[in-house]
Amino acid sequence: MGEPNTIDPTPQVPQAESDEPSAPRLFPGFSEPVPLSEEIEEGRAPAILAYVPFGCFVALVRYRHNAFAVRHGKQGLFLTFCEMLAGLFLIPRLSEYFWVTVVFASLASTVTGVYYALQGRDWTIPIIGKWFDEHMKL
Repeated sequence: MGEPNTIDPTPQVPQAESDEPSAPRLFPGFSEPVPLSEEIEEGRAPAILAYVPFGCFVALVRYRHNAFAVRHGKQGLFLTFCEMLAGLFLIPRLSEYFWVTVVFASLASTVTGVYYALQGRDWTIPIIGKWFDEHMKL
């Protein structure tokens, strides 16, 4: 250290006990760098491009054999869809019609669901019911 009344500018990070000397960490608190596999190296650029609107199709089509790129491409596709949907809501009349349709479909599904429940029969909401059953494990 230095003088008794001075502050050491380098923070002391507790080190795990090991026989090997550790390299200095650039960002304390982050995990150590992981060696990248060949698949990740090949899919890194399309994975980054996947988050640019419509860039997801590069990862999904051109790099469909690369699981890393496809995983990011799927997320980018979802984000592109959300961005397009948000863009549609900027158009006043179209936004109103969309929400009226959603509310009407919800009310119709509610009435139909109550009707089938009163009869003791099973019913799945069209379009979203099957997806919800498959992906939302409650």
